[in-house]
Amino acid sequence: MNKKKKISFIIAGAVLAAVSLLWLAGLFTALDNSWSDFKFILRGPLSPDKNIIIVAIDEHAIKMLGRWPWPRRTHARLIERLTRAGAKAIIFDVLFTEPDRLDPAGDAELTAAARKSRRTILGGMFQFKDRAAEAYLVPVGETVRSPRVGFVNIFPELDGKCRKVPLFIEYRGAPLPSLALRGLEIYYQKSADEIVSERRLALDDYGELTLNYRGGFERFEYISFYDVVSGKSPRSAFKGKIVLVGGTAAALFDLKATPYSPVFPGVEIHANAISNVINSNFLHPVSWLWAFLAAALLCAAGGYFMTTMSAWKGSMVAASMIFGYLGLSYAMFLGERYFNYTAPAVAGLFCYVGILLYRFFTEEKEKKYIKKTFSHYLSPHVMEDILNNPASLKLGGQKQTLSVLFSDIRGFTTMSENLKAEEVVALLNEYLTEMVKVVFKHDGTLDKFMGDAVMAFWGAPIPQNDHAVRAVSCARDMIINLRKLQEKWLVEGKTSTINIGIGVNTGEMVVGNMGSYERMDYTVIGDNVNLGARLEGLNKDYATEVIISEFTYAVVRDIFKTKYLDEVKVKGKAKPVKIYAVEV
Repeated sequence: MNKKKKISFIIAGAVLAAVSLLWLAGLFTALDNSWSDFKFILRGPLSPDKNIIIVAIDEHAIKMLGRWPWPRRTHARLIERLTRAGAKAIIFDVLFTEPDRLDPAGDAELTAAARKSRRTILGGMFQFKDRAAEAYLVPVGETVRSPRVGFVNIFPELDGKCRKVPLFIEYRGAPLPSLALRGLEIYYQKSADEIVSERRLALDDYGELTLNYRGGFERFEYISFYDVVSGKSPRSAFKGKIVLVGGTAAALFDLKATPYSPVFPGVEIHANAISNVINSNFLHPVSWLWAFLAAALLCAAGGYFMTTMSAWKGSMVAASMIFGYLGLSYAMFLGERYFNYTAPAVAGLFCYVGILLYRFFTEEKEKKYIKKTFSHYLSPHVMEDILNNPASLKLGGQKQTLSVLFSDIRGFTTMSENLKAEEVVALLNEYLTEMVKVVFKHDGTLDKFMGDAVMAFWGAPIPQNDHAVRAVSCARDMIINLRKLQEKWLVEGKTSTINIGIGVNTGEMVVGNMGSYERMDYTVIGDNVNLGARLEGLNKDYATEVIISEFTYAVVRDIFKTKYLDEVKVKGKAKPVKIYAVEV
């Protein structure tokens, strides 16, 4: 594993550890809740549940029946009417925990009506001290453990929204059922424990059920309390239904916040709980261990992809994984799994940003070094490849099979004696400029100028599988472009001209940065380099322009027109080397 990967994985590990600690400290709770609420909004409301009706103590009822609270006899009359209408369960999200001072006999009438109906549940309320239930306020005439009483307590989370409802609260060593669960006992004619077991209710450590809200306000049928007691509502509307009675008027202060609305009737929260159980569509909490594994996977993937890909591709992969995780979380929500953990997405994002910053600072430094080192002897195209993928450049000496080209001017010394110094320099600069263009055109690496000679090679620092073909193509184009220069010089009236010889060889060479720490060159050395230089010098002996070795010939013989010349003995080679001329 290279240094960059090690550091990237260290960053990923550090991010995972930091996010895990922040997560355990509860700092992502608000983000988790926001993501949970957004999923409800994104999904939209479900169809209304026809099994449940809410009898609302609304503004209309208060206007018609008078100021709240109403006499207990009024509620007893409601129970009688709903019982005769065939309601399967009648559940009061209303507290009758204090005697009716204006009509004390009304308390007994309400209790009698509830017992006679054999399907009515009245609301009780726990009072807490130090997180423990200290007192249980129950309706007048009922006992703490009465099967006709269920607690109405709902505990908002830190942001004030109600996402769960408790189905049990422990009081004096025994768990007592909620209002919703008592109503379900009537509906199923089974005990609370049997319902929890048979319906496989997913309760947390606090006995709470995570609600799958059907939507915003009025996802159940609402009928005004007044319309029921006055006989205006049809009796058939209640047959076989679960009826909840509760306040919706703002003056009653029984309004709470939910994922859908900051103002939501408490009675409809109980209705959602009952509906979730009946339809088995409550949310099943998923263990935080899966979220931790997801965070570890995202960080590990970030550490890997952000170092093996370009910054752009790595960013796309990272974004895809993060949004993919959020998409998976949403898909699980649609499958009724409460997987609202945002910590893995945060870990993935921080991991990506951390590694991206590391890459930015290290690669900028690396690119400056590369550009400074190679800008003088690489074509812009090759330079761009290296800067986009610095990992492809391995500095330091290493053996590779490359192709090398040497070109030299014939009779340069004699020519220079017949020209002024400035004329020699101008002619030489024009010639070398044209030759460098040709080298860069074929993506060669310009090694150096040796007086009037040019040395270039192919196959490094960017790998080129066709390096031999590129080198020979470059040699031919150098001759062709020189001829064009010669014609130009004749038109300009210059009597002196330039002729060159070129040698090309292919073989194993040592390539890399060589020199001292103060000054170094990226170059090639070895016997095969020396052979290339030797071939260039043979052109004057055979009256040719381009000579290639048998090693280059073996690669390009089907591409270029060549002619066998001879076998020559070369230093560093045990056997003579066959040489070929390339026709231009």
